[in-house]
Amino acid sequence: MARVIALFIMITNIFFSGCSSHQQAPPSTISDIVVRTTYDPQAKFPNTATYAFLRMDPEREGLTPEAESIMKRLRKAIQGELNKRKYKIYNGGEIDYLIDYHIVATHTVEILAQRTQLSGREWLSVVGIPDDFIKGSLVIDAIDVKSLKPVWRGVCNANIALESVSEGEKQKRAKYAVQQLLKTFPPN
Repeated sequence: MARVIALFIMITNIFFSGCSSHQQAPPSTISDIVVRTTYDPQAKFPNTATYAFLRMDPEREGLTPEAESIMKRLRKAIQGELNKRKYKIYNGGEIDYLIDYHIVATHTVEILAQRTQLSGREWLSVVGIPDDFIKGSLVIDAIDVKSLKPVWRGVCNANIALESVSEGEKQKRAKYAVQQLLKTFPPN
C-alpha cells in the first residue's frame, strides 16, 4: 500500500510539474509593469482565428529608424504570442480580427524654480531636471472584422529605464511586455 501511495505522489508531482507554466522574470531594464485589459462580453472568441495587422509594415510607414525598429520588435512579439494561441496571420481567405498596436511614451521633467534676493534685486532661477525613466504604454486592440467593432483592448504601462541596452535586451523587453499583455487573450 505504501508503494502505491508513493507512486501516486510521484506521478502527481510529475504531472503538475510538467503542466505548470513557467513565469518569465521581467528584464532588469523594465519596472513597475501594470497591465489592464477589457473586452466585449458579447463577443465570441474562437479557439483558432485569422488576423491581419491594421497598420502597414513598419518599413512603409515613414517612421524614424529608431521608431521603425521598435515597431518591428513589437510586431514580431505580437505575432509570436498570437501564434502560440493558434491565431494565424492572414494568408488568404477570411480575416476574423484586425490587430492594431501602438505605443505612447512620455519623458517627464521636473522643474525647480527659486527666487533669490541679491544686492536688492530679485532673481529667478529655473532648472529642468529630466526624470530617470520614460513612462510608456503599449496598447493592443483586436477588432472584429464582421462587426467592425473593437472586442478586446490591452494596455501595458511600464517604466523603461534610460539605459543603453543591446538589441537582444530590447527584444526581451518587447517580448515580455507583449506576453504580459496578451496573457488573457482570448478571454475565454
